[in-house]
Amino acid sequence: MKSLLQKESIIRRQTEWDNGETGRNVYNILAKVKITSSPCKRTEKMFVKGHGPFPKYLKRFNIRNSDSCVCGYLGNPIHYTTSCLFTTSYLLTKPSADLEPLWWKRVQNNKIFRAKIRKLIHFITENEALLFPKEGNNN
Repeated sequence: MKSLLQKESIIRRQTEWDNGETGRNVYNILAKVKITSSPCKRTEKMFVKGHGPFPKYLKRFNIRNSDSCVCGYLGNPIHYTTSCLFTTSYLLTKPSADLEPLWWKRVQNNKIFRAKIRKLIHFITENEALLFPKEGNNN
């Protein structure tokens, strides 16, 4: 009985996940619903979701006035991991638009890339004053 309920629950959740409109970044990486959790750490999950110390995310909550990085580009995880001048020590190869879902999967399945992402988020958090100067401060 328990396994039958568990199977039915997974089937329902998979249908909801397949037909959902939110969480598509995560869906592109983890399309299959599982009972066991992902081996990813919290910072890696934040990165995939676009949450955390990224201007694009912080602007949604009016924590920042701009969703741009100080170098002028959209301040999202892809930018900080592939092209930001301030995070060159953490850069990975930028994917073409059509290969971006595969890139996300490869990053999440590679321990070295995941460690680099954790270090990147730590770097961004530790250097917030340099990377995200207070708006309106002309000093």
